[in-house]
Amino acid sequence: MVTMQTYLHPLAGYRHRPQSHGSQNLPTRACGFSLLELLVVIVVVIVLATITFTAAKAATRAANASKAVSNLKQTGILVMTYASDNNNRLPLSASSWESMTQGRITWFQGDLADYGGLKIEWQKPHFLPEIFYDPSLKREREHPWGSFGVNTSIVLDETACRLRYGHTQGIPLTVIANPARKVIYCSASAGTNSARFDSSWYFSGASFVQQGMSPGIEHPDPRNGGGAASLFADGHVEKLDVKSMSRATRQRYFVLDP
Repeated sequence: MVTMQTYLHPLAGYRHRPQSHGSQNLPTRACGFSLLELLVVIVVVIVLATITFTAAKAATRAANASKAVSNLKQTGILVMTYASDNNNRLPLSASSWESMTQGRITWFQGDLADYGGLKIEWQKPHFLPEIFYDPSLKREREHPWGSFGVNTSIVLDETACRLRYGHTQGIPLTVIANPARKVIYCSASAGTNSARFDSSWYFSGASFVQQGMSPGIEHPDPRNGGGAASLFADGHVEKLDVKSMSRATRQRYFVLDP
């Protein structure tokens, strides 16, 4: 009779004992950050926040400067359309004192808004349409008649127009010898003449020629990306470096006669 023998594996009955490498005896590190690590993290966060804030501020300034130029371009279209419908004449810069005492108050921005059928809300502090205001300025510091200024040395008021041309219909574009180099409207500062507003709705090009960037007069303001956003008599817009202009250059750009 064949006897069946039980086959035993050579490792049968062997109990595995894990070897110890001493790792269980090493000291464990407490969770959390050291004071130095926390300071490093705080400094990194502050630096990143500063960079983000600076970039956002620069982007806002660039957007405002672009919007200011866009507003001037829209005004330029309105000026050219007004002129074509009014015997090629520009609107007056302002009514005379006599007209104002009679209740007939008109000025460049108001005349353009009225001509264009744009809404004027007389009850509000800033009642003109948006195109007459500069987004680079704080709203409460803008002049309510507009924060871009008309150049009264080229765009004459009612009195000056009557004395020079014998009528009050506005200066003809034909008398401007080089309209592509004559600024009629631009970002303007109130100078130190106004404690309330940073902007002015008008400025005298002749005064700017004589006194430059004197703080005591209304003058072109290079607040739009480092330049004075300017509308010329031919309807185009560009930014001028008014700070570095010589007197001869100011004469060429800001007064009627060469």
